[in-house]
Amino acid sequence: MTQTVELNDLILAIYDTTIDPSGWPDVLDRVSRYIGARGAFIFELKGVGKDRRIHAPFFSRVYDAELVNVYLSTHNEQELVDQDTFARFSRPTDQIQLISDEVLAKSQEEFLSRPNVQQMLQYGIRYRAGALLNKDQVYQDRFALQFSQSAGPLSKMHFERAALLMPHIAKALNISRPTKQLADQFRSVADCIDLLVIGVCILDANGCIVHCNQEFRRQLDSYPVFRKDPTGRLIMNGTGQGSPLSKLRGDLSNHGRFGARPRKEAIVSLVDDKPHTLCIEVAPLTSANDFGEPSLNGHIVYSMDTGSFYEINGEMLASMFSLTQAEAAVLEMVAEGLTNMQISERRAKSVETVNSQVKSLLVKTRSANRTQLIRLATNISSSFILERPHQNG
Repeated sequence: MTQTVELNDLILAIYDTTIDPSGWPDVLDRVSRYIGARGAFIFELKGVGKDRRIHAPFFSRVYDAELVNVYLSTHNEQELVDQDTFARFSRPTDQIQLISDEVLAKSQEEFLSRPNVQQMLQYGIRYRAGALLNKDQVYQDRFALQFSQSAGPLSKMHFERAALLMPHIAKALNISRPTKQLADQFRSVADCIDLLVIGVCILDANGCIVHCNQEFRRQLDSYPVFRKDPTGRLIMNGTGQGSPLSKLRGDLSNHGRFGARPRKEAIVSLVDDKPHTLCIEVAPLTSANDFGEPSLNGHIVYSMDTGSFYEINGEMLASMFSLTQAEAAVLEMVAEGLTNMQISERRAKSVETVNSQVKSLLVKTRSANRTQLIRLATNISSSFILERPHQNG
């Protein structure tokens, strides 16, 4: 297998996790081998103050889950300090930068004397590196690599190979939050896909619809953005082979272009110049076993109707992006699908004031438009699962 084929196969495996998060341990094993690392982790930071904890939702199969949990519990405080340091050294741009453990201490002697490092040495881990995969929500999607004594210290090759994969890992984690919410609560994503408020459509190698959920069917019937042609292919109306959908269904290089802010890759489609705007995200998909498609070689399409109502956590978003109380209130109304005029009427403020507040929201959240803003806010603090009606008896 050539290096290019190996890389492409690995990237495709990364995107398969968008419909099947249980594939992450195997994928992280492959990522580690490709880079030359001992293993890899996806971390999340949860809680505030004294309740802050580091959590590892996914890690390489090479690690024993019980040992990982014991280590993180024992060395939680130091690991949080290290994660904060990795984050501080990341560049304030869309680029994902892998940071080596050289930044974690003033000297190697000090570093090697730490209890957590001593324990990692017992596990055969000598060198580490970390990266922010999501610079919109810095507490999620922390990427970490571990290296043995013989593999390190990190070389140019390690950094270059990691750089080829990290944008795809970032995108896969980001766009799969709706299906991950399902996977966390239910045994089968396929059985519960209609509970998502986000449209999901699975396409085969020819672009034909294999499966779509209830919300995607509603969008297909309601808005002149997509159509299904006589052969069953999904088509974006008014566009040809040069359409954004066609490009994202083409070369792998079209994916992961926005690094740690993958929402910026989304296709924005305005519906009849009305507030209903579809935020469309596409990823390759080689298999969808839950849907009876073990050899799909197609794509998955997520489509979010940003004119719909989404309940978001305004307080959390205000803290993350230094929003004023008024801006947080406006953002919650934007997520409800209200226009600036409607927000103006509800808040008894001038349209000019609301326009100014929305512009400030775009600047503070590094959003190019209203659609990116809603996509950001919902991905951070919204539930994508419909409440199921209570059954009698």
